[in-house]
Amino acid sequence: MLAVTAIVGLVSGLGTWLVAPEFTLHIGASGVVFGYATYLISRGVFNRDALELAVGLIVVLVWGTALLGGLRPEDGISWQGHLFGAIGGVIAARVLRRERAPVPA
Repeated sequence: MLAVTAIVGLVSGLGTWLVAPEFTLHIGASGVVFGYATYLISRGVFNRDALELAVGLIVVLVWGTALLGGLRPEDGISWQGHLFGAIGGVIAARVLRRERAPVPA
């Protein structure tokens, strides 16, 4: 959890800082929330685990429209934080994936 939070926070913050327009405010933890959601969605893909894929599918079914809607630019809402939080979640799932034991020949 700490590693996911660190990766998502770093990617979300850095990406927002690099891409967002100058002199805009970006307050809140929604980038981290997007990161957690995309971490859960992509974790099963990287780990090739049926239970984790099922959890990811549930996240998509329950919050999928909210996640997609959060990427749509709106006044007063940092879509950059949402986008880079989501990217951070996928990166965290890739970096923290479990290594599979080699199959004996």
